Amino acid sequence: METFFTYIIFSPSKNRFYVGSTNDIQRRLNEHNSGQTKSTRPGKPWN
Repeated sequence: METFFTYIIFSPSKNRFYVGSTNDIQRRLNEHNSGQTKSTRPGKPWN
């Protein structure tokens, strides 16, 4: 069975949190910070 994680990231530029789930946290954070995720694109960079 594959392990999934719930994660919370923060955008200092928008003062906003985002909650998601993934099986690869580093890949997903990279997707958020490279603008590949439409809903989080305006908040780059995410921590």
